[in-house]
Amino acid sequence: MKIAVLGAGVIGLTSAWWLYEAGHDVVLVDRAEGPAAEASRANGAQLSYRYVAPMASPKMLAQLPSHLLPGENAIKVSLNRELVGWGLRFVKACTRAEVARTTAAQLALADLSRAELERLLGAVPLDFGLRTAGKLVVFRNRADLDAARPTKDEPAEALTPQQCLDLEPALALKPDEFAGGVYTALEQVGDCAAFCEQLFAKLKACNRVDIRMDTAIGRPVVKNRRMIGVETDQGIIEADLFVLSLGSGARAFARSCGFNLPIYPVKGHSITIVDDGAPKLKHSVTDYSRKIVYAPLPGATRVAGFADFQGYDTTPVRSRIAQLKSAAAETFGLAASGDVEPWAGLRPMTPDSRPVIGLSPLDGLFLNTGQGMLGWTLACGSARLSTDLIEGRTPSCPAEPFALARFG
Repeated sequence: MKIAVLGAGVIGLTSAWWLYEAGHDVVLVDRAEGPAAEASRANGAQLSYRYVAPMASPKMLAQLPSHLLPGENAIKVSLNRELVGWGLRFVKACTRAEVARTTAAQLALADLSRAELERLLGAVPLDFGLRTAGKLVVFRNRADLDAARPTKDEPAEALTPQQCLDLEPALALKPDEFAGGVYTALEQVGDCAAFCEQLFAKLKACNRVDIRMDTAIGRPVVKNRRMIGVETDQGIIEADLFVLSLGSGARAFARSCGFNLPIYPVKGHSITIVDDGAPKLKHSVTDYSRKIVYAPLPGATRVAGFADFQGYDTTPVRSRIAQLKSAAAETFGLAASGDVEPWAGLRPMTPDSRPVIGLSPLDGLFLNTGQGMLGWTLACGSARLSTDLIEGRTPSCPAEPFALARFG
C-alpha cells in the first residue's frame, strides 16, 4: 500500500520506518522544516519502561485541589470548553480499576517498545546517547516513599537517603533533606531529537519514502465515506491509507474528519545544560515531589518538568524555566548560568494516559497518537502495534486497551 504518515515527531517517524520495513510505500508529511520540531525536540530524555502509571488516579483526584492552589508546584490551568470536556473524562478515569487497566496495558506496550528499539538498533545503527543508566526516584517525604515501595516481584529496590547519595554522588541533598528513593537499574536515557534526526536521514535515503516537509496539512479529502487524500498548501496528497500522528494537532484534524479525539495539550518545559565542569549525573533521576526529571546526555544534562493546561501556546514561560534552573542548582549543583537551552512543548494527553492506536471512525484513517508524556518511551512499540494492525497480523501486544472505542 501507499501510506501517508501525518506528523514527523518520534511517533510519526517510527510509524513511517516500521511501515517501510513492512514493504509499504510511505509518504511522510509535516508542517515543520525538519523532524522532531515540537514535542519530541527536548523532552525529558528518559526511557522509563517501568514508570507508566497514568496521571488520572484516585490519589491525583484527591490532591487536585491542592495542585491548583498558587505555589511553586501548582498546575497552571486556563479553562475552556475543550479542557472541561477532557477533564470530565479524566475524572471518570480516576478509579483503581482504570489505573490497573491502564498500567497493565502500558507496561505491555513499553516492553514491546524496548524490544523493538533494540531490534531496530541491531539493523540500523543510530547514535543518540542511548544508555542503560538506571533510574532513581527521590522522595522528599516518607508517605510518598512508603506508597512507592516496590514489591518483591518488581525490578526495583528501596534505598535509604545515604544509599541514594552513594548511588548518585552528584546529588547535592543532605541525608536529612529527603526520605529516600526507589532505584530501577534497567531504565534507559537517550536524546529523542538525535534519534529522530538520524531516523529521518535514513528514511530520506529510502527509495520508497516520499518526504514532504514544510507542508501545512489541511482537511481530509473524502470520497464515498473514505479518506482518499489530504489537502496541503502544496496540493492534495493521495494515498491508500493515512496514519494520524500529529501530536496535539491530532484533535483538530480528527474534528475535521467528523469525530472526536479526546486529546488535550499538556505543556512541559525543559532546559539542556551543556557541561561546564559541574558534577555529571550517572543515572536518570526523578524528583517525585517537584515532578522534575534529570537525564544525563552526551555533553549535557536535560532537566524537564511540569504539566500545565494552558492551550496550544509553546512559548517557554520564564517562571517555569527559572524553577528548573533553581532546582538543578539546588539538587545537583548544576550551574545554569552559562550555555542553557530553554524549551517548551505540548504532550498530546488522553484522559486515561493511554495512546489511541487503531482504526478511526473514518475509513482510510488510522490513529497512532496520544502517547502524552510517554511518547519517547512508547514510540517503537506503538509503531510495531500500528503496523501489526494495519497489516492484519496478530498484535504484538494487546491492542484493545488502546482503541478509540473505549471513550464511547
